Amino acid sequence: MKPIIVIAAIALLPLCLWSQITGTVEVLENGKAIPLPGGNVYWKGTETGTITDKEGKFAIDPVPGKTTLIASFIGYQPQSKIIISRKGEVNFSLQAENEVLDGAEVIAESDATAIDLKKAELTYKIDDKELRKAACCNLSESFETNASVDVSFTDAVTGTRQIEMLGLAGKYALIQRENIPFARGMNTMSGLTFIPGPFVESIQLTKGLSSVINGYESITGQINVEFYKPETAPRLFLNLYGNQGGRMEMNAITRFKVSNNVSSAILFHASAVPIVWDNNEDGFADIPNGNQFNLTNRWHFKNDNGWEGQLGFTAIQDIRTGGQTDFINEQNPADSLWGVDATTRRFELFGKNGYVFKDKPYRSIGIIYSYNYQDKDATFGNRDYFCSQNSVYLNTIYQDILGNTQHKYRTGLSLLADQVVEELSPENTNAFLYQHNRNEIVPGAYFEYTYEPSPRFTLVAGVRGDYNSYFEQAYITPRLNLRYNLSEYTTFRAGGGRGQRTYNAIMENQNVLASSRVVNAAGISTILPEIAWNSGASISQNIHLSEKEIKLTVDAFYTWFDNKLVVDLDADPNLAYFLNQQGSRSFSLFSQIDYEIIKSFDLRLAYKYLDAKDQFINGLDFSYLIPQHRAFANLAYGTESQWKFDLTVNWYGNKRLPNTENSPVAFQREGFSPDFFTVNTQINKVLKNNIELFIGADNLLDFRQGDPIVNPDNPYAPYFDTNFTWAPIFGRNIYVGLYYTLK
Repeated sequence: MKPIIVIAAIALLPLCLWSQITGTVEVLENGKAIPLPGGNVYWKGTETGTITDKEGKFAIDPVPGKTTLIASFIGYQPQSKIIISRKGEVNFSLQAENEVLDGAEVIAESDATAIDLKKAELTYKIDDKELRKAACCNLSESFETNASVDVSFTDAVTGTRQIEMLGLAGKYALIQRENIPFARGMNTMSGLTFIPGPFVESIQLTKGLSSVINGYESITGQINVEFYKPETAPRLFLNLYGNQGGRMEMNAITRFKVSNNVSSAILFHASAVPIVWDNNEDGFADIPNGNQFNLTNRWHFKNDNGWEGQLGFTAIQDIRTGGQTDFINEQNPADSLWGVDATTRRFELFGKNGYVFKDKPYRSIGIIYSYNYQDKDATFGNRDYFCSQNSVYLNTIYQDILGNTQHKYRTGLSLLADQVVEELSPENTNAFLYQHNRNEIVPGAYFEYTYEPSPRFTLVAGVRGDYNSYFEQAYITPRLNLRYNLSEYTTFRAGGGRGQRTYNAIMENQNVLASSRVVNAAGISTILPEIAWNSGASISQNIHLSEKEIKLTVDAFYTWFDNKLVVDLDADPNLAYFLNQQGSRSFSLFSQIDYEIIKSFDLRLAYKYLDAKDQFINGLDFSYLIPQHRAFANLAYGTESQWKFDLTVNWYGNKRLPNTENSPVAFQREGFSPDFFTVNTQINKVLKNNIELFIGADNLLDFRQGDPIVNPDNPYAPYFDTNFTWAPIFGRNIYVGLYYTLK
């Protein structure tokens, strides 16, 4: 032990002798170095940092055990330097993000998942290294190693995955692709499956309300997904995947340069599930069959006068068939067979333009725009469902300072326009069980002020005003977030505000159609906006233990609704009541510990308590299928010989199920599910020829729910219901695959 203490003392001695690290931060503009005021300088892996003065100079205290210093500023590429001596100054020279660095040297690697040190909101940065810990076929399967987000199936036949944040369904989180709304409206339920995991370069996950710049629809958080871009994508990337359930998948990315100012990237995805499985022998397929094709082409351009931008399109077709195995297997199934046929098509155009003032790098203009069309044709047993949506999105952003870089602001105008059609009818009739047509135009304006007098404190206050043509009302959306470093190792965050969204009743609750329940939509004959308030706080603590560091995060959020669309499955086992209700709410308490046990051997432990309740016909009760308790453990280890091992253990507490007391005894279920464990594991091996192989298993212990469907023998009779799915159905699923990357 004594030699270790002596070595540690010698290693830390230089830090103890340093008073402060000083230096300058400059930016390169046309080959000329210009001092950068308001630049961020901080120690990697900590929240200890400072801001450069008006001459670009800084001074920062050393942090024991930390040797990597990072300088960054919006619009410029961050630069890292390893501090091994205190002789002379430490100077940084930043280049604009749109300039390619020749011969750049990587001197430090970022954590696969880390809290954004500069954000007032509680934001996690997740990069592609974290995503490769699990073979994430699409975004709905990308959170297996992240305890903040839960993923579950909505029912036993459609295969629809739904995420949960803060005890509420994923539709209450704003899900964007590069700050453009993506999984919203008619794409709310399917949007996650339309984002292939290998396309994703990084994810920013914000818990609680996000910036007013991104709109008014965020309630529980924001997930922003960054795709590989022409300037960051590999020259060629190929991913192949296959699993025990018969799923086959291929993803490919390529980039090419047209000129010094124009480049492009193509991202392609194809997947299929051609095999029918019925492991529990209830006559229904455990996994729906189908295929998906997904193509994105994007272009990046820049010029020498400060303007740059991108333009692209995405085209998607997704076909799914589920239900009884004979329905799937037969080319012309009999009318007595129950099944789901669904075809979704989506087309999107998107673009961005931006300009950074070269003599004033804190000032910029940005324009974000998109148009998309999506429709879905589906049959659920003897019910036909059709929906379509045309959407236009425009956001203009102007960023500047007030006097100095301690006072920053962003302001702009936005426009969101939706043309929506929803139709539900009995098969081969012109009658509608539910019909809704909506033209909704929402112009808006916003202002957001950021006050950052020192690296220890950040306050972001924003407000936006929007007018909704469909509801013929104007709305004010206030939001506030702040960050305060209580010490160099302790950070406190708090925030709150308002969020609002317009629901699409049937699209967001298609699981109800996977039953014999009759839809009773009288309670939503008048569509009302869902309105909620969210407040929360978090504390992040870095604890030094010997030469290692424990990262502890605890957060608590409370969300309450002025109005929420509630689907009541309790009042009558043969009916589904759609209601506009006041009083629904959710409380979330979350804690997480990250610790590097030894070099390259990481441990993550987490616990989540959820108290989510909805206002049903019979009063306030627990929300369906939300576990009140969840525990999580992840172990990840990498060797110098490029082996990577990952193990994730999840424990889910009891989940409330729909009330079946009024059903015949044969069709009654317990009010709560039992608790259960799942274990996922994966092994990766990086080879020298740019190939990375992986093999893994989801649900390694083969835990499965044996009877997820009520009355499966008579799907057209009363009491048939698939909405009791609280655990995996298929069981253990072994998979293999590879990545090929040509830089």
